[in-house]
Amino acid sequence: MDHDVPRQELVKCVVVGDSSTGKTRLIVARATNQATPRSQLFQTHVPSVWAIDQYRCCQEVLEKSCEVVDGVSVTLRLWDTFGDHEKDRCFAYGRADVVLLCFSIADNLSLMNVKKVWIEEIKHFCPRTPIVLCGTKNDLRTADLEALIKERGPVSHHCTKHRPFDPKGVIPPKEGRKVAKEIKAYYYETSSYTLYGVKEVFDNAVRAALITRRQHRFWQSNLKKVQRPLLQAPFLPSCPKEPHIHLQKSTYEEDIASLLSDVTYADVTFVVQGELIQAEKVVLMASSSVFHDLFLLDLCTRSEVDRQRCTSRCGSSSSSGQSSHEETILDQNDDAADIREGENGDGTSAMQYHNKRLDLDEHYLSISPNGNTCFITSKQLPASGQSTQPTFGARTCIGSVHFGPYGHLSDNDSEKIGEDDWSIPVSIRCLPGQLLDHPAFYSIHLQEKVDVFSGRPVLRSVVVMNRKVTPDAFKTVLQYLYTGYMNYNSCLEDVETAASLLELGDLVTFIANIKQGEEYLNLDITKPFLQQRKEKMRELFFQKGILSDIAIKLDGGRVSAHKCLLMVRCDPMLAMLGGHFKESCYSEVELEGFKESTFYHLLEYLYTDECSMDLPHDEIIALIELANFLCLPQLVAVCEAYLVDDLKRELEKTGDIDESIVSLLQCAKHHNAHQLYAWCIHYLSIHVLDIEKSKPKLLHQICPDDSKLLESKRWPPRHYLDEAEDYEKSLAALNKEFERVKKHKWCLKKSEK
Repeated sequence: MDHDVPRQELVKCVVVGDSSTGKTRLIVARATNQATPRSQLFQTHVPSVWAIDQYRCCQEVLEKSCEVVDGVSVTLRLWDTFGDHEKDRCFAYGRADVVLLCFSIADNLSLMNVKKVWIEEIKHFCPRTPIVLCGTKNDLRTADLEALIKERGPVSHHCTKHRPFDPKGVIPPKEGRKVAKEIKAYYYETSSYTLYGVKEVFDNAVRAALITRRQHRFWQSNLKKVQRPLLQAPFLPSCPKEPHIHLQKSTYEEDIASLLSDVTYADVTFVVQGELIQAEKVVLMASSSVFHDLFLLDLCTRSEVDRQRCTSRCGSSSSSGQSSHEETILDQNDDAADIREGENGDGTSAMQYHNKRLDLDEHYLSISPNGNTCFITSKQLPASGQSTQPTFGARTCIGSVHFGPYGHLSDNDSEKIGEDDWSIPVSIRCLPGQLLDHPAFYSIHLQEKVDVFSGRPVLRSVVVMNRKVTPDAFKTVLQYLYTGYMNYNSCLEDVETAASLLELGDLVTFIANIKQGEEYLNLDITKPFLQQRKEKMRELFFQKGILSDIAIKLDGGRVSAHKCLLMVRCDPMLAMLGGHFKESCYSEVELEGFKESTFYHLLEYLYTDECSMDLPHDEIIALIELANFLCLPQLVAVCEAYLVDDLKRELEKTGDIDESIVSLLQCAKHHNAHQLYAWCIHYLSIHVLDIEKSKPKLLHQICPDDSKLLESKRWPPRHYLDEAEDYEKSLAALNKEFERVKKHKWCLKKSEK
């Protein structure tokens, strides 16, 4: 391609301005037609110039320097310069056709130097050369400056004087236009990051150069159609994107699974081949129908047959010993009534009763390494000469959890007990209970225990498992019931046996897939299992309130709940009911200022990780208030997402949600619903112009801080509206002038300016 063809105009454009104003990047953006990457914008500024020999070395740069402006073929040569004031730039100014004087709209000092330094230098070296004033970094005017500072760190220009960047010091367009008028220059703004105005400023610089050249070469016909530099339309930033309501990852499955390793909330003990394993009834009942039926058995009254069997097995061979043992049982029943009476009061009599009857003997049990089970060994039993038949009131204390001394029988006792009785430990044979006709369970009993939080005696279940169920296998079964997964390193045969006895068909299939090397199929088992468990949580404990152990008193009524679920799902509940406050000793806790219906919806979320949101806006706001009070950000986000979706539906239906948005704004801010607040601000910011015209009084209901934020985020920005108005006026004036010139173009007295 021949770039020196006849009638092709060569234009030399010299680019000057303070250091770090973006001269080089502006030139590179024009020469390569590529925007500056964001990563380069955050690099430390190193003063540099764009070499003029790029037009000789790079064919692509040379080709892109050629363009057609108003029908004139032009080759544009860009000359970069150093921004230091003391540099000698007289060689660069030589034979310049146009000077592009740059300043940064984010640096007021660079604009001051336009009149103080640069205009004097330009007038000295090329007094008749047209000047174009260019404000660079236009994108900073509408950028999220706070996010920019966080991403960029301590922002500064890194020039010779290290001028800091002040987000509030961004220069408005009218200031730049005012300076341009004073120095008799054309004014434009650009951004090498968005490429806004890059081509426009250089095309108009070429026009300014060709207009000046036409005054000296009026005979050249190709320059007659060149226009004067055009006005630059004001920059309208893109409409801000709607904020996305981010829902945090649910911790529901992890919270329920954490109950497996934390025995603090345990209310049932399984005796598996002499080993004690503790668990929570609510999880087991929701996970398995077998456990559901087991724990709903009524053990408070015992049949006469069971009482006689207990008496014959636990009583002494002498008649005196037997009568003494029966008296002990009767005394225990009387004391149990005293416990129930004490629970209705302040609990003092119950505690006195319990402390009076405790017989602490830690030689019978030992804690396993995982802290979840207790082992019984023959070395821990009493001497052979001592009696191994415990009384009902005898207990062994392990920390704050009290159990009977489970152990093996001596040879003398084994002679008195039949072969079928080996499964029941000696210490619980006299407890209220029932023998079970089930392949997995031998018997179930009730045992008195001191609650670790309230310190009051409570009844806990003790279940004796079949000898075919091994401790390790049962622990794996519990792991599956709590988490939906199991440890693949377990003995699969024992686990399969336990699962079959417990009628856990899903777990049997789970194990079969592992044996066949098809573990990927287990995901289709786990998901339905966890969902079914969640539905059972809703049905049994949320709706029916089975096994509830605490009442929450609210405005308008009471709601029954379960401590273990409240404490594991809500940290404030854990702190309040976990022994640190007096509420931990009460069976009823009062929450003032919240309605029963509101807490009912929150309870549904805690139990099922779901919440029915088909509610009026005021009730959802009340739920957000309660969720914020109890530090549940995920529930707050769920409510925010529903409100936003509901407002969108209302907008499509009615077309007017301005009043709803204004009413929600302050509530969202007050209750830390930050995402809802941001969405409301976004909606108002892009509709504020319409609201000002139709409902100006509505904006007066917004507090000053919110009004200030709304003004900073409004779209279109106020400065754009002002610039658009000035642009329309200037454009109308130019069109009027053009028509006047066109009308008198043949008048010889009229000279073109």
